[in-house]
Amino acid sequence: MKYITVLDFEAGRVFQYEASKNGWNPDYESIEEFLTSVGHNLSNCEWMVHDDSQIVTRNAEWRRYPHE
Repeated sequence: MKYITVLDFEAGRVFQYEASKNGWNPDYESIEEFLTSVGHNLSNCEWMVHDDSQIVTRNAEWRRYPHE
């Protein structure tokens, strides 16, 4: 299974789409056409194709290190 994950800076959200659904094996151009068709502005987002649908979220503590 392939997934497309989009970091959309205009919406301030992360979107994920199933790319291999219905036998679709997308190339670079067809992915960009698809993303545009669902409302993403390609000049204001980043995307990647990957196999794992899991999105990892972590709670991290911000630490400031003193200047040396």
